[in-house]
Amino acid sequence: MKTTYELNNLRKDADAFDGKFNKFSPVVEVFSAMVKGEELGKFGAKADKAVTYIKDLGNRAENGDYTAVAELNTLRRFVIESPIMEEIKLLGIFGSYQNVGFDESIEREVYNHVGERSRTQAAGGDVIFPAITKSRYPVGTDIVSGGYAVDYRRIASGDMTKENEGLALVKTDIRNKALLLIVNKVYDAIKNATGVKYTIEAAGLTQSGVDGVITKVRRVGKPTVVGDYAVISQFNDWAGYVGTINSNTITGISEKAMNEIAANGILSQYRGSVVAELPNPYNEYEMNEAGDNFSTLLPAGLAFVIPSGIQSPIATWTRGGLTSFTGNNVKTGKIETRFDLEVACDVAKGQEFKIGTIYDTQIGGLD
Repeated sequence: MKTTYELNNLRKDADAFDGKFNKFSPVVEVFSAMVKGEELGKFGAKADKAVTYIKDLGNRAENGDYTAVAELNTLRRFVIESPIMEEIKLLGIFGSYQNVGFDESIEREVYNHVGERSRTQAAGGDVIFPAITKSRYPVGTDIVSGGYAVDYRRIASGDMTKENEGLALVKTDIRNKALLLIVNKVYDAIKNATGVKYTIEAAGLTQSGVDGVITKVRRVGKPTVVGDYAVISQFNDWAGYVGTINSNTITGISEKAMNEIAANGILSQYRGSVVAELPNPYNEYEMNEAGDNFSTLLPAGLAFVIPSGIQSPIATWTRGGLTSFTGNNVKTGKIETRFDLEVACDVAKGQEFKIGTIYDTQIGGLD
């Protein structure tokens, strides 16, 4: 799973930017308005000065002035950083989320409840009493990136339409890659756990297999099944009932269930568990293995069984904010701007059993 890409002649913009403006400066406000296509009259006289300055940066960048490139990339970073970081907070849907500083390390402190045999009554005592153990360990980060090829001639002429498209693409790309990273990290942590875990992985789901996971997770908390439509829509086939009247076997389905399936394509409840679809759009830049359709952003065959009423064992972090770079795309050779964000995810060691997984290998999607 790749969440970043390589650039040749990579240069970090912060090394060339001299700090002549910050995110509250008028030139940033004007640049943001130009990107969004907003009216500049509200900025008064400072608008003309800022527009002239931005156009000059575009002209200098087109002529190879890297300082101008770094300034433009800093303007871009100021424009998109806040919206991206707001969207990244949604990663907390699976558990806790925290942003730490660039110079801070990421550590997880985990408390686990264990049973200890009593040693106070007598040697060899067998009374079990609860004890709490604490462990602390570092959590590594991964880089998620988004970028685009820049046409500095457009900026020099004041045409910001491609800037708008490019920055919107970066925002979407970083958010989607961060979500993909977390989904894969959570699945891998649960699958590779050496202790108790509740999972089902099969080529085609069966009701008994899925019920087994849900039943076990239910003892932790009321479950919610969250996954791709291709997985959770299979629950529809198990919505009916089987009964016997005068030795005759009958099958049926409730009107409520039929209406839910007709309206939404899926059940909203299955045996007391909430069923929720996790939106999973196409990745229009990548084909599936068969080459006849786009890949999906997230693994299409995967669903999680998440209990409510407990502290989630899943924690996510970002370190600092966006960092911008300039370089040549290794495939096309074009000059590109790339934005990086450090993301970390951890499932508390010893608590992997608190999240169940359902994976249909026939649908697949995992690396």
